[in-house]
Amino acid sequence: MRRFITLLGILLAIPTLGAAQSLEGVWLGTGVRVIGGPDDGQVTTITQPRLLIYTDAFFMWAFDGSESGRALLPPPDQTSDAQIGAVAREYNSVGGTYIREGATIRYNQLVALVPNAMAPENQPLVREIRMLTANRLQTQITNEDGVTLVLTYRRME
Repeated sequence: MRRFITLLGILLAIPTLGAAQSLEGVWLGTGVRVIGGPDDGQVTTITQPRLLIYTDAFFMWAFDGSESGRALLPPPDQTSDAQIGAVAREYNSVGGTYIREGATIRYNQLVALVPNAMAPENQPLVREIRMLTANRLQTQITNEDGVTLVLTYRRME
């Protein structure tokens, strides 16, 4: 009887454990760690909004990459193209589909602020991803110079 209750408890817990490791939800960027290059070991707390959203098969991210918040623009009839360009360069947004296989995630970017991200030769964008806990995850990407950025997120929803 004790074995039956133990087995039943394990079987009931398995779906809960699987759901705890789901990417689905809204994630807020909290930090960046640099591995390699001149900034090796640098850890930065993210102070501007950086959202990562996953559904069953789709993703979207929106990052404010400014240091202290993007500047507000004057009224539209007084805003120059240079001002719009300056605030746009501090913003990054992409949406599309993804496939997760273990610690690898492959993003197919269907819409992006930067059109080159959608080009066939830039598909898929491959990153490593790790669930640290049910409410914390990390992604990382290494550039052509061998510098790796480890991005940390916490679950908001």
